[in-house]
Amino acid sequence: MLTTKLRYLMAIGTAILVGNIYYCQPLLGELSRSFGVSERSAAFVNICTQAGYLLGLFFIVPLGDMISRNKLIVRMHWFAALAMLGAAASPGIGWLKAASVLVGVSTTACQIFIPFAAHLAREEERGRVVGSMMGGLLTGILLSRTLAGFVAQALGWRGVYYVGSGLMVVMAVVLASALPSEQPSFRGSYGSLMRSLWDLLKSQPVIRQSSLIGASLFAAVSAFWATLAFFLEAPPFGYSLSTIGLFGVIGAGGALASPLVGRIADKKSPLVPIRIGIGLMILAYLLLFKADWSVAIVVAGVILLDIGVQCAHVPNLARNYRLLPEARTRLNTIYMTSYFIGGTIGSTLGSLAWDAGGWTGVCLAGLGLISIGTVAVLMESFGNGPVARISRERAAL
Repeated sequence: MLTTKLRYLMAIGTAILVGNIYYCQPLLGELSRSFGVSERSAAFVNICTQAGYLLGLFFIVPLGDMISRNKLIVRMHWFAALAMLGAAASPGIGWLKAASVLVGVSTTACQIFIPFAAHLAREEERGRVVGSMMGGLLTGILLSRTLAGFVAQALGWRGVYYVGSGLMVVMAVVLASALPSEQPSFRGSYGSLMRSLWDLLKSQPVIRQSSLIGASLFAAVSAFWATLAFFLEAPPFGYSLSTIGLFGVIGAGGALASPLVGRIADKKSPLVPIRIGIGLMILAYLLLFKADWSVAIVVAGVILLDIGVQCAHVPNLARNYRLLPEARTRLNTIYMTSYFIGGTIGSTLGSLAWDAGGWTGVCLAGLGLISIGTVAVLMESFGNGPVARISRERAAL
């Protein structure tokens, strides 16, 4: 049973944990100067972290259906503490990139938190619970950038990783006594567990559609955040690390919107908030083309992008968790692996677009990525998507 106290603790735990993979984003310019490397080389610290997260999503998160999720979450917190220490002690950019992969792998425990909370929740409140967990996740993503900026200003970039490691130790101790134990539903070997991912992907059209939508929209957001520090450090703004970090707080509207989006997903078609989210993201990038005119445009873009992506992400998660209760962690693996493949592609394309065309190139890349998810939603809206076809086939039986 998911009590209110436990729900808040799990949301807070998710927020603190997910920050590990976003601390580096406002530090990229400082890392470039500290190690004497190019901005492109420094940007790969962010890409390596997301790549590690992707590896963990695919190879570790499915274990949540095979072994007790409470034990897995605690062990991964200890792993995260060690990975963050390795990053803090990095003697060179290559070492930091390798440590960043391990940071990403260990941080995937937050994707075990979410299906665990959905499993503990009642059916009629599952969308709201997922919304609360995603609110915690997004809060962690946004505030981690702010925390990184202030800590780096005071203690240097290494201090950011030392603080993050300490937080992991504290949370590991707290969660070890607070999380309820459970009996896993999957019986079989690790090999059969991994093979079942392909079976689920083939048999569930909803997970295929939600994965495509989620990947394309997160790619568009990642292209923005992966290059924002470069944009804000340069003229006409020339902001400091701590000021750049504050832009993470600005996007907190997405976190506040998540529970509301979850309630809408409980009551209406998930496509309703998804369409709204895509519209907000397109508007954000149209505004951001002129971001050098005023910081107010950057602020508006941050808010619209983060609310928009949550309007799509929360309904996608909620409808995925309704499919097969015994496979929620594996369904989450499929969706979130696709999501972070999108994020890694978006970060890479954003960095390449920045090198090739500056901020205009980043905005064009973002709109192009959003268009992929838009096509998938439009096909479903007009009855030509996989979910609509399944519904017609069932009605004909």
